[in-house]
Amino acid sequence: MMKKKNFLILVTLCILIVGAFIATNMLAEPGLSQGISENDEANDILVADQQIFGPLEPPAPAEPEKEPFKVVIDPGHGGEDPGAEGASGSYEKDFTLAVSLKVASLLEDVPDIEAYMTRDKDVFLSSETRDRPNFANELEADLFISIHANTFADPTVSGTETFYYHDHSLGLANIIHRHVAKATGFRDRGVSQENFFVLRDTTMPATLLEIGYLTNPADEQTMLTEEFQQAVAEAIVDGIKEYLGL
Repeated sequence: MMKKKNFLILVTLCILIVGAFIATNMLAEPGLSQGISENDEANDILVADQQIFGPLEPPAPAEPEKEPFKVVIDPGHGGEDPGAEGASGSYEKDFTLAVSLKVASLLEDVPDIEAYMTRDKDVFLSSETRDRPNFANELEADLFISIHANTFADPTVSGTETFYYHDHSLGLANIIHRHVAKATGFRDRGVSQENFFVLRDTTMPATLLEIGYLTNPADEQTMLTEEFQQAVAEAIVDGIKEYLGL
């Protein structure tokens, strides 16, 4: 009986020793006591995210950079061709260049537009060799805007009018005319179709603006002011931006 009791005590001690040994090893290796590794935890989190938000997808390809619109500003006349002579002796070529330079300067601040000028100083451009429309066509411009001032024998005649030739230019002419006629405050003489070579020979939407009559003394005096020219330039730019959806 004593032997059996001693045997049970010995077995119990062995079990206690083995249990203590196992417990010591588990405390020394936290990964074993937790039953999972850090990598397993990360994998489980990734799987959980995919279950909540759906499978991960590659980023969408970047859209190609959009090319800016090319807009040609054409100051009428120039050099040996002075254009209309105003009531006070002013020349159309000087008025058109002053307004056109202001338009081009304003367009430089529009990120989606590149502005080009058929002339930026007092030089002659031949109508026989079609310098103006050829410049725009070779550039593959998107718009062509020709800026002019009008003349008439009767000095009381006043007003702003706009011209186009091709049917695809009518929309541009209407929009720009609306802005410019409002800016000038002169009589609105409307939009008309006319066979001017700068309109006929250009392939892109094109319009020719007759801002006002230099032969009208009161209108000429207004047209030669910096404030008027800036207001007209801003109106032209507003019309261009509206037409292009900018």
